Amino acid sequence: MSLFLAFIIIAAACSLITIRNLISYSDFSHSAKIKVITVIFISWFGVIPLHFAQKYNLLPDAIYGPLYHILYFMLTFVFILFICLMVRDFIWFIVFGIFKLFGRTSWKWDPHNEESLNKANLLSVIVSLLICIYATWQAYKLPEVVEMNFYSDKITNNIKILQISDLNISRVSSDARIKNIVDKVNSLTPDAVVLTGDIINDNPEKVEKQLNILRELSAPYGIFAVMGEHEFNNNVYEAKKALENNGVSFLFNGGVTIKIANIFIAGIPDYSSMSERINLWRTIYKSQKENYRVLLSHSPLIVDALSKELFDIVLSGHTLGGQFFPVHWFVKKLNHYLAGYYKVNNIDLFVSRGVGVWGPNVRLFAPSDIAIINLRSK
Repeated sequence: MSLFLAFIIIAAACSLITIRNLISYSDFSHSAKIKVITVIFISWFGVIPLHFAQKYNLLPDAIYGPLYHILYFMLTFVFILFICLMVRDFIWFIVFGIFKLFGRTSWKWDPHNEESLNKANLLSVIVSLLICIYATWQAYKLPEVVEMNFYSDKITNNIKILQISDLNISRVSSDARIKNIVDKVNSLTPDAVVLTGDIINDNPEKVEKQLNILRELSAPYGIFAVMGEHEFNNNVYEAKKALENNGVSFLFNGGVTIKIANIFIAGIPDYSSMSERINLWRTIYKSQKENYRVLLSHSPLIVDALSKELFDIVLSGHTLGGQFFPVHWFVKKLNHYLAGYYKVNNIDLFVSRGVGVWGPNVRLFAPSDIAIINLRSK
């Protein structure tokens, strides 16, 4: 509820600032100004009724799907526009003020010049739209492959693990894109595949067709998954059942040993939503001290509570790498670890940017990734 209220306050403030910048000093007609105000408010607040429509199944999927893409695209656009206007005005006033000190200014370049301001507003709208289109393409394109090598004398045979995180499969997810991701993973010939949470972000019954595609994942030592906060919020038991029906082994405070490589792969519930259900000692109960222990944890924050005696490496997701600049800074603040490789308490940590999105189908300076985790004998 507090998050919802915060969004309302932020959206209202951003709407008013954007409206003031765009039309307060323009010579638009009264009807044109009403249209601009309406579009901006719909863009900022349209996703709220959409959220409730999805939660309570108030709209048929044929209508909900297009509405989802349109309204989230509009939200992304006005957010980018707001950032562009703020950055533009900050730089404009600073530069104009400096030139004014040296008497090198003219009315043409004054930020209060109505004609110049209208041209700057038009340019800001065009730039924001282009950025929005680019960010949408970044979200839909096939994830890049990131390869990491880790060595240990505990490992008896080399093994290749493919990590997929944050698929966020919902009723509006593209079947073709999920199929392309599965085909890409299989083409990399993994020994094992791990899905580090937020696989499902909808009622599991609504995404049965998309989940069936995961059945095509192939790895000789198994497909393993842990839950994220989205499984927890969308009936975790039904999500677990749906994934297991498609050949995915759910790890909940437990693990399995890949004997040929002396590797133990363990998984825990999501730290951010079910921390009270985590039992690390139960998780490693079936492992041996000499095993190379891999922990799958949706949230990377768990690494701060671990020691080298418990696990050698942690594979996480959750952050989406920030997904959308400049949200990166807030995500990093909340999660400590944004994306990529870290060394914490002498434990290796890899945080995937994930392959899906949360909310808007956009990514900006946070490309999606599929991670190849090569575990090699020293």
